[in-house]
Amino acid sequence: MTPTVLAGLTGVLQGARHALEPDHVTAVATVMVEAPSPRRGMFYAACWGLGHASMLCLVAGPLVALRVELPDRLAMGLELVVGAMLVLLGIRTLRQHGHAHSHAHDAPLLTRGRRPFVIGIVHGLAGSGALAALIALGAPTVTTGLACLGLYAFGTILGMVALAALAGPMFAHAGRFPALAANLTKVAGIASILMGVAWTVRTLLG
Repeated sequence: MTPTVLAGLTGVLQGARHALEPDHVTAVATVMVEAPSPRRGMFYAACWGLGHASMLCLVAGPLVALRVELPDRLAMGLELVVGAMLVLLGIRTLRQHGHAHSHAHDAPLLTRGRRPFVIGIVHGLAGSGALAALIALGAPTVTTGLACLGLYAFGTILGMVALAALAGPMFAHAGRFPALAANLTKVAGIASILMGVAWTVRTLLG
């Protein structure tokens, strides 16, 4: 295996690992609990991945090209946005879990994918500064750095879709049992709130 191929695979695998970080999984879980089928869950996960990858490329790309980092205050502000988003997602899930399944399935496809896509955008914004700094320092050339960034972003999509493929059947089957589905939804909502609070505290404490 050539060094170039190995580096490419490493970038994809690192991106997949990044997609499975707790804050990402928790946020996507609040959407997947509304999926009526494994395929719908994978669709939601892919929408998150596209939003996340697009922001990584649009924000981190210029940073890698210019070999600069985001200002610390801006990076912290974006991290706080992620924490607030997780809390709001959790509250929304707890408040609307009794109504989500009755309305979400009738919405147009693009409408159903909008929320996970926006969640992915916020996650991508928050992580782009640190990622750009790492790539810029490690890549010998700007072209190599941008290629690594693209592969990393692609890996985040694959990682989240793979997780959805594994977890999707569980969520879909749970929908046949109202009590179990309600409990899973509550767990997802509470987990998102706790993760958001922990994320915010960690960011403020540095």
